[in-house]
Amino acid sequence: MKLTTKFTLWYFGIMLVVLLIGGAIVYHEIQAKISGVEVVRHQGLNDLIADQIRQGGDYREHPTRKRATITVIPADSVPRGVSSYFTRGIDWNPEFQRDEFKLMVTSFYVIGGRHYRITTYSFIPSFYQLLPGVVDSFKWILLVLLVVVVISSGLISKYILAPFKRTMRVIQSFDLKQREPIRLPSTRTSEFMELNQFLKKMTEKAQEDYQSLKEFTENASHELQTPTAIIRGKLDLLMESDIRDEQAILIAEMQNALERLSRIHSSLTLLTKLENNEYVAKEPVDISNVVRETLNTFDELIQMKALALDMHIEKGVYVPLHVALADLLVTNLVSNAIRHNVTGNGFIRVNLGREGLVVVNTGREPQVPTAELFERFKKGNAAGDSIGIGLAIVRQICELSGFDIVYEYKGGLHGLAVSFLPRAPASKLLQNLLVPLHS
Repeated sequence: MKLTTKFTLWYFGIMLVVLLIGGAIVYHEIQAKISGVEVVRHQGLNDLIADQIRQGGDYREHPTRKRATITVIPADSVPRGVSSYFTRGIDWNPEFQRDEFKLMVTSFYVIGGRHYRITTYSFIPSFYQLLPGVVDSFKWILLVLLVVVVISSGLISKYILAPFKRTMRVIQSFDLKQREPIRLPSTRTSEFMELNQFLKKMTEKAQEDYQSLKEFTENASHELQTPTAIIRGKLDLLMESDIRDEQAILIAEMQNALERLSRIHSSLTLLTKLENNEYVAKEPVDISNVVRETLNTFDELIQMKALALDMHIEKGVYVPLHVALADLLVTNLVSNAIRHNVTGNGFIRVNLGREGLVVVNTGREPQVPTAELFERFKKGNAAGDSIGIGLAIVRQICELSGFDIVYEYKGGLHGLAVSFLPRAPASKLLQNLLVPLHS
């Protein structure tokens, strides 16, 4: 959700709450004002009737006589300190034959030594009569405010947030491998100026760290090759010399450890290059051919382990992936399926379509959760020839290419699925493929 949309929703929600509270206040104010005006009018009317009584006139002929009650009361019935009071409530209106809001004002007078109580009343608009008008008014106010907020948010997004959007576009196109410092758009907004200054310092630091790390990786990779080659050569010479069986076993173990070290070094170097986005796809690669060639390469190993191979490869499947990465992705998935399989009665199922690639194989239950197998140096079992980086490389390739990857284990079957389509979960590709081969 965009920032301006969030601001609009927040402003609209705040205005809605304020309008609801304001509507209640307005209603009570209108009701109080109407009652106040009517009370003053009736007090004046009571005074007028009292004057007519003082002057000896016939107050019964007054036009308001039907809504006035004049009563002579004892002196002790007059409330102390109160010259008049009013009451209001729902009562029957005989004129319109319905219940309405009735306001009564009672005043007390002393005329000719006698105490009078004069009460007049009238029917005024009630809550239910005022509410529709108040609600309609606030509907129009809310509509106008909504239009104003939407228009103003659009203007804010277009003009006020324009420097921020330009900065975001520059950041999105920023590449650590570029030599030139980042150029951010100028702005006169102090907050955006602080943001640009921070981003400039951060990107410069990131470029320096990237170059340092790249130089260190290249130097370490280069320098490690020489002593590794020397050690390998010395071990080969030592194996050709006159040695005992126990020494030969030790030398073989040293060679295996050296080969393992070499693979770890190559894999870590590859992961570093992947994290630095040094592989960019120039054009889509035909992954159908890559899968076929990889399976042909591992054909002898599959036969050596007596594994059944079930493959369904759709022709002409192109994905936006670097050729080297496509080969690494498929090679790691297939080799992983062979290495962690069972010998004699196991199988491998490879399914490739435009939606994605699925590799299913038999094997022992992993000793760690499948989600952790994508981490570096995590192994599902204690296979001696595995260094635990293959799936980490696969995940890094998928993240770099925007693919979704999932690993599941069910009923003695390992399933790895890679979805090529954006917003398409890879787990759906495994729904019908994690079944035994004979079924």
